[in-house]
Amino acid sequence: MALSLLALFLLLIISQNQLQNMIDHLCIYMMGAGFLSIDCGLDANYSGYTDPSSGIFYVSDEPYVDTGENHMVAAEYQGSRSRYFQTVRSFPSGLRNCYALPTKAGDKYLARVEISYGNYDGKNSSSSVQFDLHLGAYYWETATPDHTYEALFVAWAAWTPVCLVNTGRGTPFVSAMDLRPMAALYPPVSPALFMSAYSRQSLGQNVLFTRYPDDTYDRFWLPMVRINPRWVNLSTTGPIQPDPNFMQPLTVLRKAVTAASNETTLTITWQENKKAYSFMAFLHFADFQNTQPRQFDIYFNGEQLGASDKPHNPAFMAASCVYSSSMYRATDGSYNITIASTAMSVLPPMLNALEIYTVIPNDSPITFPKDLHLTLVQPSVSTYDSTTDSRLVNVPGHTIVSHEDQLQNTENRRFTYKELEKFTNNFKRFIGKGGFGLVYYGCLGDGTEVAVKMRSESSTHGLDEFLAEVQSLTTVHHRNLVSLVGYCWEGDHLALVYEYMPKGTLYDHLRGKHGLAEPLNWKTRVQIVLEAAQGLDYLHKGCNLPIIHRDVKSSNILLGQNLKAKIADFGLSKTYITDTQTHISATAAGTPGYIDPEYFLTGRLTESSDVYSFGIVLLEVATGEPPMVPGNGHIVKRVKQMIATGDINLIADARLRDAYDVSSMWKVLDIAMMCTVDSVAQRPTMAAVVSQLRESLALEEAREDNIICASQGSNVEAMSPAFGPLAIR
Repeated sequence: MALSLLALFLLLIISQNQLQNMIDHLCIYMMGAGFLSIDCGLDANYSGYTDPSSGIFYVSDEPYVDTGENHMVAAEYQGSRSRYFQTVRSFPSGLRNCYALPTKAGDKYLARVEISYGNYDGKNSSSSVQFDLHLGAYYWETATPDHTYEALFVAWAAWTPVCLVNTGRGTPFVSAMDLRPMAALYPPVSPALFMSAYSRQSLGQNVLFTRYPDDTYDRFWLPMVRINPRWVNLSTTGPIQPDPNFMQPLTVLRKAVTAASNETTLTITWQENKKAYSFMAFLHFADFQNTQPRQFDIYFNGEQLGASDKPHNPAFMAASCVYSSSMYRATDGSYNITIASTAMSVLPPMLNALEIYTVIPNDSPITFPKDLHLTLVQPSVSTYDSTTDSRLVNVPGHTIVSHEDQLQNTENRRFTYKELEKFTNNFKRFIGKGGFGLVYYGCLGDGTEVAVKMRSESSTHGLDEFLAEVQSLTTVHHRNLVSLVGYCWEGDHLALVYEYMPKGTLYDHLRGKHGLAEPLNWKTRVQIVLEAAQGLDYLHKGCNLPIIHRDVKSSNILLGQNLKAKIADFGLSKTYITDTQTHISATAAGTPGYIDPEYFLTGRLTESSDVYSFGIVLLEVATGEPPMVPGNGHIVKRVKQMIATGDINLIADARLRDAYDVSSMWKVLDIAMMCTVDSVAQRPTMAAVVSQLRESLALEEAREDNIICASQGSNVEAMSPAFGPLAIR
């Protein structure tokens, strides 16, 4: 199924003369070990080649990216390194350019980006080039020329975007890109934890660079350059069993270092002052000396790794790995790993290899950021000067000429940061987290309860989303749209102050989050989605110019005291420019599982894109299941298969315990399936959805009324045991 979807995707985005080449590439990809190796900038008409040093087959990047320019490196750099370093693809246009790599949702992968400048542009400017790498929506790393970047992640869809983001410091470019399936390796890596490789090193004398075929997963193992002169080198030629959770290559396991005979510790130190970095350490051991006992404790900045109640005894001729249980950041930027012998140990401590990773911040549900439309100021441009014009605002990764003057005439209150501190009691009560940042409870002087969203440094949302949120909620007012009380824009502090919605989100209730164990009944579910639909209908048809929300999902439907629903989070919204406009051309944005496939493939954004996303919400409400379940596909596919059986019990949320009107349930499912058809022209308007949901609600209310009437009709019947099953149906 994933391959057929990918084929459809390719048919829509590539030209006819690229199709056969891409099919050839996919065949190679499927026939091999699942490796995808891309020579960026290689001519699309070239069928590919086998790298002589690794035996890996490389293909052109043409089918995987639709922007950029191909370049050859300067003549003096040709022939001196691997063939895939002789070409690059650069991206002089656009702020965000992405490769779409074929993946399987729920599977674990290593993605690698190699960047070799080679003076491809004739400017000799490698030292000044810098840009950001993103893994989907998530910031991965700030890249500089002549470096390699690796990420370990769990795929969330049948494709994974790897994006180069222009930060105003030269043109982004890339030499090679690899995708490697990791099977079940690296147990800590999960949908909630993506990691970026900071260092992967093997230790010992005459250790060489190691990759495929020595490492069957094609990880890059570099020899440690700075070896402590007091360390002793160890080696063996015997067979060593790798750890099945890490499958270390034999060439790495056969070498190690140990402390000199009179030493009892091995210590590795480094300094890293980037505040965004937090680290996880993986230490690999394989003892091939069996003459006397070896036993040691392992510490990462003083915190013991592994089982806290016993030291580590490396097995003889079998590998093991001890790693951090969580990410760690030192406030002073100083890090050390210490391996210390215990009193019971005769042999000194040893180490074969180590890996250090940083965290790639990712929130769930995943949200893709919108394309940034603010003006990026190149360092050489002197239009604005931060010493004379306070409108030059620094946002991480960007220098932006702000649109602060656009907010001067808004009716929303502007708060100072000190005011935020005051009415949130110094941000004491944390109530949620999203792509923008953390959310805190607050209470204004007049008793008004509010929710304060503070933009965090790691947020994927920037000033553009902040402005869109303020401007959208300033121009629209509806009982089913969340109200914006005010905002804060003071120095680096960006915050949005909303009306407080005490009952959380529809997502929370459907997933049982935050202690919400009691499921919503069917009538309440239909009432909630009806109110949300009314809010969307107002955005599409009730505003002066249509507004497309672009991120409709259950976690953006907030619930008030009486479970009254309101649509929230307008950071990705787009507004039509004229009333005759038929669509908006925009880079795909939103949340995987909810994004309209037609919009994703064509970039044509219309009201029907919101309709599709709302259809997914309706399926969530009916089934109680999330849009995407690893290994089970998308919710539309799952529900279609169950509808074919004709058994409503297979589809409806089991937590409802059959307490719903069957016709009401079928009507919601029918609406949802109409909203999610592939053809945009066949989808209903939100007004039509509102009408259908009202009918569904009326059916369910009639069922409840019949139960009440029956229970009041006869006291004898009400006391009869036979009435019990009827009362709960």
